[in-house]
Amino acid sequence: MKRYLFFAVLAAVIFSYTSLYAEQEYPDNFYVGAGGSYAIEDFDNSLGVNAKIGYHVHSLLDVEFDFDYLSKFEDNAVDLEILTYMIALKGYFLQSTEEVKLSTIVGTGIMHAGANGDDKGWCAKVGLGLDIFTNQDISIGIEGNYTFGFDDLEDIGYFNFIIGATYHF
Repeated sequence: MKRYLFFAVLAAVIFSYTSLYAEQEYPDNFYVGAGGSYAIEDFDNSLGVNAKIGYHVHSLLDVEFDFDYLSKFEDNAVDLEILTYMIALKGYFLQSTEEVKLSTIVGTGIMHAGANGDDKGWCAKVGLGLDIFTNQDISIGIEGNYTFGFDDLEDIGYFNFIIGATYHF
């Protein structure tokens, strides 16, 4: 129950900081990114990869499609691989600048887990991100999130730390 409350509070924070009716101009920018990740779970840790495609819909809001692959958690005698496909909202704090942007991230999607990815179900993530722009088109991003499954995958929950680069069109 605490997970759901935490998820709801973070969603409220995003929308309280994101005023979609604001008169600020914003560019219609797509972006793509890739990076490496390190996940921490109760029973083991894992390395992985992350890829994203996003759209900057407002000066304070992005919509992203995220793909995460985490390899071989050791769950007793079973190797546990995890794939997630999520749609995420990335809300920027008002204190962000053009060069440094702090954000909250909430998302939901599908998780494939198991030795052969044979278990699947809904999942969600909540977290914080920091994007540092090296120029107008390239940013280096750091994200920390908690990802968790629902229903048959409710026992799966892990902290995921991602470092990557993003190209903004």
